[in-house]
Amino acid sequence: MGRLNIKKKNRKKMAAAVLCGVFLCSMLSGCGQSPRSDKTTVTLLYSNDFKNLEQLVESTYPDIDLQCERTPYPSEQLRQLEKGVGPDLLLTSQPTSSSILDYALDLSDTKASVAYDGTVMELLKQNGKTYLLPLPGQYKGYIVNETLFQEAGLALPTTNQELVSVMVALREKGIGVGGDGVNFSIESDYNTDLGMFFVGDMVPDFLGTVSGVQWMAGFREKKTTFSGQWEGAFDLASQMTAAGVMDGAALGKSRNSIRNLERMADGTLAVVFGGSDLYTRMVNENRENAEAGTSPEYRYRMLPLLSDAGNSPWLILAPSAYIGINTHSDSKTQEACRQVLELISTKEGQEALTRDIQMGYSYLKDYQPEHSDVITGLEEYVDSSYVYNVQFPDKIVEYLGEMSRQVFVGKLTPEDALKAVDKYYYEGSDQVDYDLSVVGTIKNDLLLQDYNTRRKEAEIGNLLADSVAEVSGASIAVVNGGGIRGSLYAGEVYGSDLAAVCPFDNQVVVLEMNGQVLWDMLENSLSACTDAFPGGRFLQVSGIRYTFDSSKEPGARLKSVTLADGTTLDRQQKYQVAVNDYMAGKQGYAENNGDGYTMLNVYSGDIPKGSVRLVKETDLTYRDALAQYFENHRNAPVSAELEGRITDTGKSE
Repeated sequence: MGRLNIKKKNRKKMAAAVLCGVFLCSMLSGCGQSPRSDKTTVTLLYSNDFKNLEQLVESTYPDIDLQCERTPYPSEQLRQLEKGVGPDLLLTSQPTSSSILDYALDLSDTKASVAYDGTVMELLKQNGKTYLLPLPGQYKGYIVNETLFQEAGLALPTTNQELVSVMVALREKGIGVGGDGVNFSIESDYNTDLGMFFVGDMVPDFLGTVSGVQWMAGFREKKTTFSGQWEGAFDLASQMTAAGVMDGAALGKSRNSIRNLERMADGTLAVVFGGSDLYTRMVNENRENAEAGTSPEYRYRMLPLLSDAGNSPWLILAPSAYIGINTHSDSKTQEACRQVLELISTKEGQEALTRDIQMGYSYLKDYQPEHSDVITGLEEYVDSSYVYNVQFPDKIVEYLGEMSRQVFVGKLTPEDALKAVDKYYYEGSDQVDYDLSVVGTIKNDLLLQDYNTRRKEAEIGNLLADSVAEVSGASIAVVNGGGIRGSLYAGEVYGSDLAAVCPFDNQVVVLEMNGQVLWDMLENSLSACTDAFPGGRFLQVSGIRYTFDSSKEPGARLKSVTLADGTTLDRQQKYQVAVNDYMAGKQGYAENNGDGYTMLNVYSGDIPKGSVRLVKETDLTYRDALAQYFENHRNAPVSAELEGRITDTGKSE
């Protein structure tokens, strides 16, 4: 693997481009009408619009009805496959993922399998067999609002150091800056996208050099490591964050992600590292904004990966996705799928796909496009520079992205992050695989902010309390607000997200208590509810509602408690309530352990308790409860809203 001179007359060498799992970026909008009974229906699940492909397939094969279901969540395909109802045509961004290959048909004996560049197809093989075909690809680089640079009188950067300097200069001029003060971002909705930034940053001055090529060869044979070689990959991001032009906390998922598309389109972001699909969507959105009069019309361009050592700039090129056939589809449908793949693997099929997914490069052998749609700014690099072939295993780039998030929020140093990636690569880890797995989807942001879980009802608190109630079987559940340590953001939720939200290992237990103990429990939860630094004992709840007055003295703040059916709490009645064992005295109550919930004590023998008894130990943590809740509700995105479960009459808001 080295430099590939990709003059127009030799474009097919581009086929050695990225196979590292750049995530599906341009998503489908639905196509197809109700199938006729005499047609074979072929289904496809994606998040982009395949109208041109649909038209081509159905005009070529009148007996095939191609139906495209739109989903904003790529993991939905795997969920369906696990239930045996997945789409007939599989689409994935990770060609070596066992979770997809478990359901992919062997395509080795099909005409389509030999239609693509041999280098790419060889890298796609698993145990000598072909299961997936590459769809047209996209470039990765820096997307720049050229108009803003011209307004500021600044030249486009040619090195990484110049990139940092011009971003600082733009910020000082207040150009291309949003309300958060940043003007540079990285496409990072998925860990793989973020990992690609750090891979790309290493290309011109290391991976594209002789020593880098040797390192990669050794890495594939498990003879070299990231640690000791890749620390410099974090330099650019660190400089951008230190200069205040990039929001590391947002990239670390400790607050909302930057809205790259919208902000680039309206001029409140000047540069973003991303793909050509983002570029295309950005240009279209800005055009719509300009027509609506909501923002000026801007000119955009893409820049390649930059060097600080005088090396040639490079481009990353990656298939937008890979396509295969579901082994669980019936034989008739599988034959129809083969026909579709054969059609996709023709010049006409590639033209249809490139129009649908707005990706500009085909891996078909000797393919010559009717129209050259090279993105502005890349012409000289596509014609005379280099494309990099990344041959990392998919999960490595994804895990590199996950570990980089920990660096952004200060939980890991770059050195520790790289050691963690090495350890995973060399030793493997079920925990890492779980952290990288999608456990569910969230419809709306559930934010931890301004100590909301410690002094009022919070959406994330409602979700967690509902999860504890559901998995424990108790009609009432309470969750201490201090046990909630992170936000969940709209979209896919990973195992690592659950660990960030609920890092503690306290176990959920079910207690039986009378209404007086329940009242005393809630009163204790309000005792540290202050404006300055509210205590973590504040309870988020499920199955009850309560009203309190924070202006009153501790011990006299609770005003009323009602059950889910609206009836008033009976202080003599018995209720089953799910709490955690920390509150119930598992660690005792010395040194403020247990947060003062002595009325719930069922574990510590020397502490008085209320009318309470242990019903059961679930052996489940809050993390486990959330994971199970997502599994129970995996057919649709989970949502949580404010419902009036907790009311503070001492606040005017």
